[in-house]
Amino acid sequence: MCRYFEKQLELCRVTGLPLFLHCRAAFDDFIDILKRNKGNICGGVVHSFDGSKDEALAAIEFGLYIGLNGCSLKTDNNLEVVKAIPCDKLLLETDAPWCEVRPSHASSKFVSTQFAPAKKKEKWEPGCSIKSRNEPRNLIQVLEVVAGVKGIDIVQLAHQVYINTCTLFNW
Repeated sequence: MCRYFEKQLELCRVTGLPLFLHCRAAFDDFIDILKRNKGNICGGVVHSFDGSKDEALAAIEFGLYIGLNGCSLKTDNNLEVVKAIPCDKLLLETDAPWCEVRPSHASSKFVSTQFAPAKKKEKWEPGCSIKSRNEPRNLIQVLEVVAGVKGIDIVQLAHQVYINTCTLFNW
């Protein structure tokens, strides 16, 4: 797997396209590979980030953005990490159909946008979402959480994340 990650980094250099990276319980290997391939990295995001503050800052040193979704916002410790991530290095995501902000998450206290009750897949009807399926419309809840944790204006954060997205994808 590590060998193919290095090949992906090589493709990043060749194509000039940003990386979309996922790292779970392998940060030491992840960062070692990035160090060996620093010249190949031309942007990217560490998606669905749920690591430590030091891990986030280490990824940022490589010019990477930190992607946050409901899985990134489960615990009080996760929320402390969010506080440490500079706004100009944040991206927000739903990771649909997974990783919604759930009522059991420490972050749920910051959510103000609510939707109609979800229904089981078999009982779906227009205007409802499917139970336990995260959808793009839920991105507002991730935005509310991050703005609340950081104590900043939601519109200001949304604008900064938009700029970050345009910068990363060269729009």
